[in-house]
Amino acid sequence: MKKSVEFWKHIIIAGIIFLIIFPTMGAIVLTKENARLQKEILSLSPNGDDIVTVGTNNYDAASIVRKRPLLSYQLLYPELCADFMGFNDDLVDSKMIFLTFDDGPSSSTPAILDILKSHNVKASFFVNGKSSLFAASRLRRIVQEGHAIGMHSYTHQYSLIYDSVENFIEDLNKNYLYIKNTTGICPTILRFPGGSINTYNLKIYQSLSAEVLRRGFIYCDWNVSAGDALKEATAESIIENVINGVSLCWEPAFVLMHDNGNNELVQALPKIIEKLKAEGYSFAALDNTVRPPMFVYPEE
Repeated sequence: MKKSVEFWKHIIIAGIIFLIIFPTMGAIVLTKENARLQKEILSLSPNGDDIVTVGTNNYDAASIVRKRPLLSYQLLYPELCADFMGFNDDLVDSKMIFLTFDDGPSSSTPAILDILKSHNVKASFFVNGKSSLFAASRLRRIVQEGHAIGMHSYTHQYSLIYDSVENFIEDLNKNYLYIKNTTGICPTILRFPGGSINTYNLKIYQSLSAEVLRRGFIYCDWNVSAGDALKEATAESIIENVINGVSLCWEPAFVLMHDNGNNELVQALPKIIEKLKAEGYSFAALDNTVRPPMFVYPEE
């Protein structure tokens, strides 16, 4: 009986020693391993490229936030880029208006250009991909008469181009080459179809904006809409929308219109220019030194 008690006493003591020593040794081993890994991580050089992200408001175009590995779409079409040297706010004042026309060239382009020329006004055209000889000649005329030309979309198929960042970059590259090969101009500005934030790109709009800015392009949204793309639009409603919209701007007005064959817009354009000139406004074409409005997704 005495021998049995002694046996169990030794077993209990051994168990207590085991429970004390084993965790202690394990902790020592883990601490050494953690220190080794920490040293190894710190010794690694940063990998990747500076990632540019859109700013927090419509006047903060972009900022470099941190280094990350390159994303797959950043490797696509490395020649798709522009030189951006910064905005020059001294050249723009609150009485300046930027008339912009999306979706051209179209059957309306010659009439629009005639009106602009007769009123000595420069504007900006964000164009789509068109394959006809008429489209090419109209595109060249836009440039020859001193207007700005920018990218809009090659296909203008929202569901396709906004399916992924890769799809958008492919479409943008086609649009870039189309303009370059037709006019000899390498565009530096663009307008996202539907604007930089729309119902089709909600899941990827931040990546799209960041990638466009990273490549040196400046995208332009708008703060006045002519409403000329609406089915019920009339020359009178277009004039009213533009004049009222400009009057509400405390900053330069960027007016959204469309070069899509709408005769109502053609009828409204001369009166819009005449009314705004009478109120002391001036007109100019865009380039990448002009700080444009950029849509911001509302914070919750």
